[in-house]
This record gives sequence, C-alpha cells and structure tokens, in this order.
Amino acid sequence: MRAWPFSKPKTPGFGISKGYYLTILSSRSVLPSIVEIANPGGTGGAAVGMAVPLGNETDKALLTQPMRIGSYAIATPDRKTVLKMVVLSKEDAGFDPEWYAQSVLAEHEDPELVARLRATWTIAQLTFESHDPTVYPALDFFLGIAIRLATISEGVVADSICERYLLPENVMRTDRIDALIDARDHIEIKFDRRSDGIRAYSLGMQKFALPEYEILNLIEEDCPRAHRFLMTISQHVLRGDITKLGDKFGSYKCLFTAADGGFDKKFWQGLPVFELLPPTRMTPTEALQEWIRETES
Repeated sequence: MRAWPFSKPKTPGFGISKGYYLTILSSRSVLPSIVEIANPGGTGGAAVGMAVPLGNETDKALLTQPMRIGSYAIATPDRKTVLKMVVLSKEDAGFDPEWYAQSVLAEHEDPELVARLRATWTIAQLTFESHDPTVYPALDFFLGIAIRLATISEGVVADSICERYLLPENVMRTDRIDALIDARDHIEIKFDRRSDGIRAYSLGMQKFALPEYEILNLIEEDCPRAHRFLMTISQHVLRGDITKLGDKFGSYKCLFTAADGGFDKKFWQGLPVFELLPPTRMTPTEALQEWIRETES
C-alpha cells in the first residue's frame, strides 16, 4: 500500500510555553510604526512578516503611523507563528527604572544599557499566540522582532525569566553554537551563594515547559566549570535530547545523575527541577573537574 505523501512536521520533543515572554523598554518618546517592525517584503530593515493593530486590522492608515498604546499581532509569512505585542506606558506598567539603575545589580552593566533603562517611555510585552511546531524558526522570529523594536526605539530587552537586561545587539548570538539554536539566547546560568555552599542553576528551561537544573554544594572555583556544564546540557536538551529521571551526564568515570530536585520550595516556587547528583562518595567539585579534564584532553 502506498503511504500518504504527507506527515506531521518533526518537532524537537518540546514546544514553547505560553509563559515565555520578552519585554522591550523603549527610550524614544515616539514609537516606530508597526510596518517598521515587520512587513511582507522586509523593507527598511524590518522583519519579514505581517503586523497589524488588533481591533483595527482594516484601518490601513494605522500601519504607517507611530504605534500607540494597545495590542498588535505579528505573524510569519506562513502564519505558523503568531505573536502578540502589548504596548503600555511606563506608568501603566508600574515600571520604575531607578529601582534597578540604583541597585548593586546595575554596577557591572554597560552604561549605555543603564542610560536607556532610565530613559524608558513605553514598554512592549511580546508573547506567543501560536508557534511553528518545529519550534526553531518561531524562536528566531520572536527574538528578531524583539531586536528590531529595541534597535529602532533605542531600547533594552528585558528577559525576566532569565533575570537579565540586554542591549538589542546581545539578544541573539552571532557566534552560534548550532545553526538551529543556541541555548545562550534563551538560558541563563546563575549562582546562589549559601551557608552550605554554592548552588549553580539554570533559568530558562521553563520557557519550553521543561525542568530547570541545579547542582548543590559547590565551591567558588567550581563556578566556571558548572556554568559550562549546565549550558552544555541545556544545548543538548534544546536540540531534542530531553532529560529523564536517572539520565547520566559528565565524565564516564564519574557521571552526574538527574534526580528530583527543587526541594528549596521558597527558592524555586513550585517549578520542576532536576538536581544533578555526583556519584556516591564523590563531591560535585571532583566530578566537574574530571569532566573538564576529559573534555579538554
């Protein structure tokens, strides 16, 4: 019997969570028009796509006027990915840039980024309404729209899930690890220094409805190794190698095991987490050192 000449599109084994959002903080008092963000020909440096104000889709004049407070839809040409963008005033969003600009968090930020934050006029929140089932094109389109708006409105992109602010040129890596996806564009590795040692953990897997990762009881010297280790795992996951309980990672001599984690409920606030445990009678420091030796040999 002859097979049907079509099949479901191949997916990487995960989708994009409705909770994945980016916020663009614009420092210009007058926003660009929606056709400067996306239009069918990609003219003027815009993304290739279709964009309309929601509720006024038939009013062509609004397409070329500066964007106003309200909601907009932006879609890829094949309409497999549809984004929603809600534009708010800084006041309506309850955003006070001085809280961050005057905190210790801003001490090591690029001065240009802090200046743009302080000059914020309007805020646009970008979310997914639907996405291409193959995922990767949808992610590139999503980042591209955020970059475009932040660039022409002299703004900053806030990735709240990863707890980071980015200048538009830093949102998407040019030196990509992989042509399809670079985990660094979506995942952040952070460290929590506690009395019983350092916790290394990921932020961003939740964007794909996947568990985050943590390694406990580290020392200061472990931080660069743990960052590289967790980002390597994240890259493999986002290329479709989805982690299951009991999976092993690291050097074949001393593998970490994926176990139930997230027992610090106050810290994780109910998010699913894998704790990566070193072999019995071995510290995570020793296991990470062995992994580094193996990868660099």
